[in-house]
Amino acid sequence: MFGSMNTRHADSGRLRIAIVGCGRIARQHAAAIRACDDATILAAVVDSDVARARELGQMYGAPFSGDFDALLESPQIDALVLCTPNALHAAQSMRALAAGKHVLVEKPMADSVADAEAMAAAARHHERILAIGQTLRHTAPVRWLQDHLHDYGRLRAVEVSMCVRWDGPQAAWWKNRPREAGLIMSLFAPHALDFVQLVFEGDDPDNVHAETARFQDGWVGEDEAMILLRYPGGRLAQVHISYNQKFIVDRKTVHFESGMVRLEDSEFAWFDGEAVVTPTFATGDLNRMGGRDFGHWFQTQLREFVAAVRGSPHRSVLHDDGVRLTKLLRRAIDSSLKNSA
Repeated sequence: MFGSMNTRHADSGRLRIAIVGCGRIARQHAAAIRACDDATILAAVVDSDVARARELGQMYGAPFSGDFDALLESPQIDALVLCTPNALHAAQSMRALAAGKHVLVEKPMADSVADAEAMAAAARHHERILAIGQTLRHTAPVRWLQDHLHDYGRLRAVEVSMCVRWDGPQAAWWKNRPREAGLIMSLFAPHALDFVQLVFEGDDPDNVHAETARFQDGWVGEDEAMILLRYPGGRLAQVHISYNQKFIVDRKTVHFESGMVRLEDSEFAWFDGEAVVTPTFATGDLNRMGGRDFGHWFQTQLREFVAAVRGSPHRSVLHDDGVRLTKLLRRAIDSSLKNSA
């Protein structure tokens, strides 16, 4: 099927992207590909549930299939966006890289450090881009902070609080995901810890202490967590994540020697109370689940992925940072298993 697709896009310069896994998050990626149609085209959608692939394909006018093998063999596909369950990320990424495809894989990169390292090795060996879908890296406040990390003296501490309300599993495989693999620790902590990792740049923590709890009975894993990290030089980071808050909280505070940067709702930033980033568009209800559109973050992330594939300057989160984050997540999960009843 894929081999017979119209080839008129091959010379257009646009990256021909297939989405693998047509669940909830896939629609955000499909919409981003459509919105960036000067640089990308949605060339195919694939899911083991063909009905679900059909639904997404018809929604965005793309060929659909349940055949992952045929997708890998198609010369009409340049890159994949993997939106499949976490346990499939490693095997599917490595097969795609070996087939000559670039890959943007949803976070977390992998469920184990060994898998993440194998994925990174495959990206290096096959000389293909392997990027991690850390969407919240691609917001205006975070980009501003990246550009000013060294303007305010020595970094002292970071506080992150990210809370939402998920009333039950958002995908069937969430329900029985064990604490050993992590529920909120593997699905939500990657956002918070990626921010911490960005701010501390190349440093890794000397110590990681995590505690978790479960307040909902719709799953067996944890849905609330606190993580404390100590970095070289006595610098500290604190992370609170929750699936139990009625109103969304997205607050990141970075304490420097010469002042404090505060990021709110991934749209605003202040330095010592003075606004330095404000949105230029209507944001919707930032504190209500479903009250806003995240499309601009996915579009920015996609354009950075295209830039990485093209060999241009970019801010994609590539495999090496993904491995570091996987190691940090594993340390946090292991600590939570030791410390939490």
